[in-house]
Amino acid sequence: MSQSASEEARPALSRESIVCAATVLIEREGLRSFTMRSLGKELGVSAMAVYSHFSSRGEVLAAVLERFMATMDTDPVPGERWDDTLRRTMTSIYREGVAHPEISSIEVEPGSGDEGLASHTDKIIRLHLNQGMPEDVLSWAWAMVDAYLTGFTGNAVAVRKEKAQRERGNASENTEAPEAPFWRSIVDRAYTDEAFAHGVEIIIEGVRGLAAPDPCEWRTPEDAGEGPLLAH
Repeated sequence: MSQSASEEARPALSRESIVCAATVLIEREGLRSFTMRSLGKELGVSAMAVYSHFSSRGEVLAAVLERFMATMDTDPVPGERWDDTLRRTMTSIYREGVAHPEISSIEVEPGSGDEGLASHTDKIIRLHLNQGMPEDVLSWAWAMVDAYLTGFTGNAVAVRKEKAQRERGNASENTEAPEAPFWRSIVDRAYTDEAFAHGVEIIIEGVRGLAAPDPCEWRTPEDAGEGPLLAH
């Protein structure tokens, strides 16, 4: 039986094409609306065709999140100081999270193929260990960084979404925006890019305090990227 023109024009289904389509669908429709059936419709195939490449919705989401994390600026930079590394990597993770809130809100289910996510975490930890940061200091720093990134990014997204909704409501009613209460102006200013940068500096000073009297002269080796990272 000959294929129809649409079938011939349709690209072959692959894990990469599925992940790309899932990313587009989640960002357009939202994470809550994402199902294997809606993904199949987006690709122009049945849900069963998607299942031939992924065993579950959770496995697809893990792959989407892994692909998303690969866009973040977390590679080692030869000779870079640890504090500059924190500024660079934290800012990249924050900006990507704010720009793609639906993707960054994905929570991977245990056993759904999260090896790539573990590799992402391992990559960042080894980056700092290779700089010479002591393991105990890194553990303390990790807790501060993780909590700050999660909390600030989530709140920044919520504040910007709420502000956009207020502006759309005023525009649709063709009225001037009412004067916001004082507390609202404080909250709006609390979750800006500038505020985030200030928080990063506070964390860096906190790491210095935790490491004292260590002078914190930690740097990425000049030959970083030319060979395997140190094993720990």
